[in-house]
This record gives sequence, C-alpha cells and structure tokens, in this order.
Amino acid sequence: MEGLEVTVLLGLTILVGTLIAPRVRLALPLVLVIFGLLLGFVPPLREVQLPPETVLLLFLPVMLFWESLTTSLRSIRRDFRYILPMSTLLVVASAFAVAGVGVLFGMPWEIALILGAAVAPPDATAVAALGRLLPRRMFMKLKAESLTNDGTALVLYAIAISLAVGGDVTPLSITWTVLVSYVGGVLAGAVIAALAYLLLRRSTSTAVINVTLLLVPFTAFLLAEIMHASGVLAVVVAGLVIAYVSPRITTASSRRQSEAAFPFGVYLLNGALFVLIGLEVQY
Repeated sequence: MEGLEVTVLLGLTILVGTLIAPRVRLALPLVLVIFGLLLGFVPPLREVQLPPETVLLLFLPVMLFWESLTTSLRSIRRDFRYILPMSTLLVVASAFAVAGVGVLFGMPWEIALILGAAVAPPDATAVAALGRLLPRRMFMKLKAESLTNDGTALVLYAIAISLAVGGDVTPLSITWTVLVSYVGGVLAGAVIAALAYLLLRRSTSTAVINVTLLLVPFTAFLLAEIMHASGVLAVVVAGLVIAYVSPRITTASSRRQSEAAFPFGVYLLNGALFVLIGLEVQY
C-alpha cells in the first residue's frame, strides 16, 4: 500500500477506536491493537511493516520526552528507594525468568537471555497509556521506573549478545558497560538540556522555543547513540531537567502552545504505534 493510504487508514482506525473504546469500556491501546489484528487479515495490509528504526528515531524520543516532562521530580525523590530496585533488580529478575522459560522450550541459553533482556523492561508509553486508572502514587512509581529501566536492559542485552557470539564477559566489562549505559545516558541528556537552557533563556519567540523543545529529545537520543549509551535515559534526563527549568526559560504563550501540541502529537503517535503492533503480530 502507498504511504498516503496507510496514513489515512491509521487515522480512521484511531478515530474509530477513540469512539468505540469508552462504549466497550476497554483501554484505547487494547482496542487499537485488536483493530490492528483484524486489519492484518486483509491481504494488502500484510505488506505494511514497521521498521525498527522508525520506532527508535520517530516514535520513541517524542513520547518519552513528553512523559518525562509530565513526571513529578518530587515523586521520584520521595519514592526513589522503591524505583531504584524496580528499575534494576526487578528487570534483571524478569529477564532471567523469561530466559528460563525460553530454555524450557528448547532455546539456547544465550538466545533466551537476549529475549529476556528485550522484553523485561516495561515500556514507558505502555505504562502511560494503560496505567492511568491506578492510584496516582502507584502510577507515578511505575511511570518513573519505566522511564529509567532502559539502562539495565541495555546492559543485560549487551552481555547476552557477547555470550551468544562467544565473547568474554568479565566483572570489569560488565562494570564498564553499566557505566557507559547509565553515566553516558545521563551525561548526554544533561549536556543537551544545558545547551537548550542557554538557547531558550535568550529567546522570547514562541516558535523558537517550541522548535528547540522539539529538537531536544532527538538530539539527546542521537548523542547517546554516538556514545553507545542509553538513548532512552538521555531523553528522560533531558526532559526532567527541561521540566524543572521550564517556568524560568519559556513564555506563557509557548507553554500554552506546547501543552496543546505535544499531548495531541503523542496521542496520534501512540495510537498509530498500537495499530501497527497489531498488524505486525501477523508476522
């Protein structure tokens, strides 16, 4: 199918899902995934595929940035003693549990661990879309954990890949991978946020402010990828810093514009992503 036809189809599916979800009392993401599954039975639509780089380069930075902008730093500080083990120990335990099940089904241990590392960390956009019915404090814990668990998953994934290709995994190499993933991601996000701060404090133009904000997640993700660090963590750190300093470096009109545009854009990206996930299940 042509790109324009796919775009129209995705828009119509999101519209129908938005109308139907409240009537059937199901979460909108679940309804959109079901619609995607049903659309997958249409032969021409089976040609529609979602390239992984599209998720990484288009969907993920914007959605993560918005979620980090709307995450309470006060809540993170208050519940940090819960968030830290959830984003590290729990991810490791989940990865090994998935790997254990994979081994039971006959998968090689190294390949099973790669699968476990890939699926263990909860996705921030899924938590944001599905967790809003939870009590606010619990929702903020899950949201903060989902925004920070990527570093752990990236380390596990790198270790699993090394084991699969016969590489040496030593305590020193694991420590280095952890440092690069976490420290590199935090540093990349902080550097981009600092540069954005220097630019934004000198501008009063609504267009300049919001274009700069739009570039922040993509630039932070790119810098982290160059450093072989966690792009997700870089975007989250940049978003948290920008959220903290935003009242001092943005104008009221720019905030009104971004608070209207960002949620709607994320809503459309989220909807399209869930429909495409349903389509991809056919493969």
